[in-house]
Amino acid sequence: MKEHSCFIDTNIFLRVLLEDDPEKFEDCIKFLNKVKKGKIKGFTSNLILAEVNWTLLRLFKFPKDRVIKGIASILNLKNLKIKDNFDSYLALKIYKEFSVKFIDALIASNPKIYRGDIILISYDKDFDKIKGIIRKEPKEML
Repeated sequence: MKEHSCFIDTNIFLRVLLEDDPEKFEDCIKFLNKVKKGKIKGFTSNLILAEVNWTLLRLFKFPKDRVIKGIASILNLKNLKIKDNFDSYLALKIYKEFSVKFIDALIASNPKIYRGDIILISYDKDFDKIKGIIRKEPKEML
């Protein structure tokens, strides 16, 4: 099987940390295990960690110590790399041209994601509006 490079979006980590959708939880666990075993090259960014933090604290009212544990579990995932390579000017162009949130435009502004060199793993279908982006859900990578 060909090794894939994948950028992992916030909602993948949230499905695991929240355990709010049993089917997606299982798919995300299986996907992240492939990253852990090195069968998939997994990347995320500090932007994603910040979004996980904000979502768990503000939206789901998690206590800070539980949020810290969750973020630590992401950081400690074997073979997951943190890459922060975003282009703010490209993000603004994407934000203006497509009907997406600015945070999604910023994620899409990573040159490798924007060119389709890295698969974006996300449940957020808004990424499908951006030409060149290859978005897949975890179950599509299993």
